[in-house]
Amino acid sequence: MNPSPKRVRVLHIRDSGGMFGGERVILTLGRNMDREVFDCSLMCMDRGDGRSRHLMAAAERSGMHVESVRVRGRLDWRAIRHLGRFIREREIDLIHTHDFKSDFYGVLATPDGRVRRVATAHGSTRDSFVKRLYLSFTENLVYPRFDTVIAVSEDLRPRLEGSCLKPEKIRVIQNGLDIGVLDLCGDDHESPLPLPSNGNHRVFAVIGRLYPDKGHMFFLHAFETLAHEFPGITGLIVGDGPERERIQSGIRALGIEERVRCCGVRKNMRRVYDSIDYLVIPSLTEGLPYVMLEAMACGIPVLATAVGDIPLLVRDGRTGYLVGPGDTTGLTRRMRDLITMPETARAMAQEGRNLVNERFSAPSMVGKTQDLYLSLAGRQG
Repeated sequence: MNPSPKRVRVLHIRDSGGMFGGERVILTLGRNMDREVFDCSLMCMDRGDGRSRHLMAAAERSGMHVESVRVRGRLDWRAIRHLGRFIREREIDLIHTHDFKSDFYGVLATPDGRVRRVATAHGSTRDSFVKRLYLSFTENLVYPRFDTVIAVSEDLRPRLEGSCLKPEKIRVIQNGLDIGVLDLCGDDHESPLPLPSNGNHRVFAVIGRLYPDKGHMFFLHAFETLAHEFPGITGLIVGDGPERERIQSGIRALGIEERVRCCGVRKNMRRVYDSIDYLVIPSLTEGLPYVMLEAMACGIPVLATAVGDIPLLVRDGRTGYLVGPGDTTGLTRRMRDLITMPETARAMAQEGRNLVNERFSAPSMVGKTQDLYLSLAGRQG
C-alpha cells in the first residue's frame, strides 16, 4: 500500500486592521478546506495596536494554527527574517497573502523560489495618492513575482491585466459565504446598537469601512429627504475609517443627528443583521462585498449601486434594488419603495437568499481555491 502524500502546507499572511473581506476569506478557507489534504495556518502581522487580535482569535476557533510577527515601520527586516524562518521550519509549500504589506513581505521572505506564492486582490480602495502609489507598486512590481493572483470579482480582472502581470497568472474566484464565520467573529459583551426604544421603526444600515468611495454622503442626503416623509425611519453607519469626521459633520449639517447614528466597528455582526431592516450599499467602487452576501443570506433586502460584481447578485426588482453610483435621487426613490412596498421587499429578500445559497456559498470558493493550491503544488486538482 502506498503511503498517503503529505498534506499541502498553506500559510495565509495578513496585515489585519479589523474583520473585513480578507479576514472572512481566510476564515472561510480555514474552516472548510479538506484537512486530510491541506494544513492551513495563519501568520498575522502585528503592529502593536491590537487590531490583529480579533482575526487571530477567530482563526484559532476555526481550527487553524495561528502565529504572529511583530512589525515595526514600513520595512522591518527582522520581521521578514522571522517570517522566512517560520516558512522554512514549518516546511510551508505555499503562501497566500491578502494585502499590500503581506504581499511585499511574502515575496521578500521566500527568495529561493521553492515556496509557491498566491495573492488575493480584494479590491482595495484608491481614495488617496498614497494608496494609489501602493497599488501601483504592488500590481506592477510585486504581483508579477507571484504564481497566481486571485481577483475576487470579474470587475478586477481588467485592472490587473492593465498592469505588468501576465494575464495567465490571474484567476477569478468570487467570494463565497460561510454564515458560520459570523459566530467565530462575534462578541456577546459588545454594547447594544443605538436604536430607538420604540419598536415601531425601520432601520437602514450602511456597513463597511468609512472611505470616500463608499458613498456614505449619498446615503445621508437620500435619508434626509425621506426623514421628513417617514418619521419612523432610523439610519445606522457601521464601521470606521478616515471619513468618520466628515460623515458626522454631514449628519449634523443635514439636521439628522437624532435619526442617523455612527456605531463604529461592530464585531457581533449577527446581532447587527438581526437589528436592521435594509442594507444600503451606496459605493462608487466595489468588488463582491461580503456584507452584501451576509445580509442577503440573512434575508435582508438590499439596495446597492451597480458597480463591480454587485449586479451578479442584486438583480434589480428581483433580488434587490440597483441604482447608479452617485445617484442620490435613485437611492431616495428605492429607499421609499422598500418602506412602502414591504411585500415586494420581502419577496426580493427571499429570492436574494436563494441566489446566495445556490451560487455564492463557501463550497464553490473553497473548491476552486483547493484546485489552485493542488495545481501549484504539483498535484492533480
